[in-house]
Amino acid sequence: MKKQPQLGLIVEGNAISSAVLRLPGLAADLGPIKSSGLQGSRRVSNFLRAGYAVSNYEELQSAKLILVRVPDPVLPRVIEELCASELTLPELGFVLCESWLLTETLKPLKARGASVASLVAARGKRKSFVVEGELTTVRQVRRILERAGARTVELRSGTKSLFFAAELFASALPLPLLLAAQQALRDSGVMGNRLWELLEEMGREMLDSFLRGARGTWGGPLTQCSPETAQAHLRNLAADHPELAGLLNEQLAWARRRLSKRARGHSV
Repeated sequence: MKKQPQLGLIVEGNAISSAVLRLPGLAADLGPIKSSGLQGSRRVSNFLRAGYAVSNYEELQSAKLILVRVPDPVLPRVIEELCASELTLPELGFVLCESWLLTETLKPLKARGASVASLVAARGKRKSFVVEGELTTVRQVRRILERAGARTVELRSGTKSLFFAAELFASALPLPLLLAAQQALRDSGVMGNRLWELLEEMGREMLDSFLRGARGTWGGPLTQCSPETAQAHLRNLAADHPELAGLLNEQLAWARRRLSKRARGHSV
């Protein structure tokens, strides 16, 4: 008896760059593939070496879980077409893949009885994905992804924006500060490989300390000299490098406020 496919796919745009579709173990679960046309569906099936092309949405009914991997501007049209189709939506789960759009974007499907979730790729050497949405669908896609060889992190429903914030804090916001550190080292005469080595060592020590939970030692050189000495350095910077000093004082004030809140028992 032929195994019923557990996974369907709606795909448009560039599937080649998709981290989730390139998971080597996904083929075992993949069934019907719907694209903007039958020829496009066949191309995706051939590229993935899995699943089979279908020409209409109704043929996705044989799968219980459907991945939606389309460009953000295309999604409203796809949702409208799904809602207008003859699919029995209460029997299906839909997962918006590799998009920062809120899971709420799938609300029209949810209103017609479907279960919805979304996933984004997480950073790291391993193939990892962060999944958020309705528990039934989250658990379904989590099982399939882990069977396909990926690691998953499950968010509480409605908290995708918190993960978005965490990504910004950890990966985007430090960059201007690292560039400022780089410029400060260059202006002090450090160049070439030694500059990059120093930056790497500074960053690695901070991260290692953070991962060990040693947050009480925050401050770097501030913990290694007297307040008077620290102020002397800050005065020198204000005189000779006012823009750098302004950024440094701004960031130190913000950091002290945040750490003060933590010390008083509030969450940062």
